[in-house]
Amino acid sequence: MKLRIRHSDYEAVRQVAAVSFNSPLEFPPETGCILLLGRNCHSPNPSLTVAGVVRAGDGDFEHQGFDALRFSSRYLRRALLEVRERGLAGFLTVHTHPMATDHVEFSPYDDACDPELMQNLNELQPEAIFGSVVLGKVCAAGRVWDKDLEVFRPLSEIVIAGERLEKLPHGGSTGIAPSASAVFDRGMALTGRGAMAELSAMRVGVAGAGGTGSLVAELLFRAGVGEILLFDFDVATVSNLNRVLHLRSQDVNNSRRKAERLKEVIEQSGLSTVVTVVSGGDITDAAVAGELAGCDVLIGCVDRDWPRLVLSEIAFQYLIPYIDIGTEIGVATGQVSSLDVRASYVSPDSPCLLCSGLVDRIRLEGYGEQELERVLSMGYSTDIRLSAPAVMDLNMKAAAWAMLLLRHLLQPFLDSPLPHSIRESITNFSTRTRFYTPSPACPICGDTSRGGAGDSYPLTVRRIV
Repeated sequence: MKLRIRHSDYEAVRQVAAVSFNSPLEFPPETGCILLLGRNCHSPNPSLTVAGVVRAGDGDFEHQGFDALRFSSRYLRRALLEVRERGLAGFLTVHTHPMATDHVEFSPYDDACDPELMQNLNELQPEAIFGSVVLGKVCAAGRVWDKDLEVFRPLSEIVIAGERLEKLPHGGSTGIAPSASAVFDRGMALTGRGAMAELSAMRVGVAGAGGTGSLVAELLFRAGVGEILLFDFDVATVSNLNRVLHLRSQDVNNSRRKAERLKEVIEQSGLSTVVTVVSGGDITDAAVAGELAGCDVLIGCVDRDWPRLVLSEIAFQYLIPYIDIGTEIGVATGQVSSLDVRASYVSPDSPCLLCSGLVDRIRLEGYGEQELERVLSMGYSTDIRLSAPAVMDLNMKAAAWAMLLLRHLLQPFLDSPLPHSIRESITNFSTRTRFYTPSPACPICGDTSRGGAGDSYPLTVRRIV
């Protein structure tokens, strides 16, 4: 099982650890903190999410030495109370091993004391998850208590989500990344061997398999992504033929689903990417939204506000980076006045799409007349109502931005700090980057109880009985 933590919380943990690692003493004392946990039960990629850091205060350590750290019952009760009040899944104790550098493991003292502590905590909160993490200077190892077997299960890795998507494998020993298949040699200049290995292990959710979504799927499998989850429930129509990759007239005649056709083409390519088509409803349905939470990265290729809202909520609750893309065709006096491509990045530490103004009106029962008029202004003419531009060459620009942002998360090459939104204007060949400020009143990124809460916080979806 993975542990997901947003970059700001990981930095807070490292600030606590710095007391040990930067100490001038020859044998510095251990120190620690507590990580509050959310739970992501969505298989086949379950994880624990860090919902907050509880720092220690004066008197919160009963014993603090070079080779041992013991948390006070007062400190543990404080964390347990917050778990109960917020409906969270449990917590992990964290402590340092000051002499550990690029490899760390639990000490005999930890192995002797942790089981009794975990059993006591489970008696107080039987359904909760408890465990521990040990930190070295540039590494970490974690484990979760299995109360039924009275043993520990190791965390497979710690995933840090922010402007990058970093991973700390169990124990901190990374080893040598496997070589990529020769078919990907030409991409190694932009995405090195380690990043290629990460791509090959990823589950990337693509919401929408239309004009931009089909292109995104194509780029993902040709980059060597391990698995693509396609979320699109529409069947092929005549209007799709000019813009949805790989669609044929026979697919329209047979009322074939667009996502199933993409799956067929990718599997016939002979490359290693697995494609899973999520069936039933749309991502505003609770069961389907749950499938999104089982991904490592989300890419939104949708043109409605409600799905974007759900995707933003998942990014914050489950600490899963979300890349949203789109295109706009500006029309004035019946003529095209602008062509724009946009890519927005939502991470657990950045403003959500509500705060960036991209999601500005949610119509839960469908668009009203006013919203239809706004959408109409993005189409080709005043005579045709279109929910989004449908020009394949323009869509290609947006899909390329999504893939480049994904590569950047694994091997940075874009400017830092990473812009919250990138807009490319095709009409005057300019690229504009934008940064936004989260609103304290925002129900997503302004709600401190939502971040990393996982399953304990409801999504804004239709509830399916």
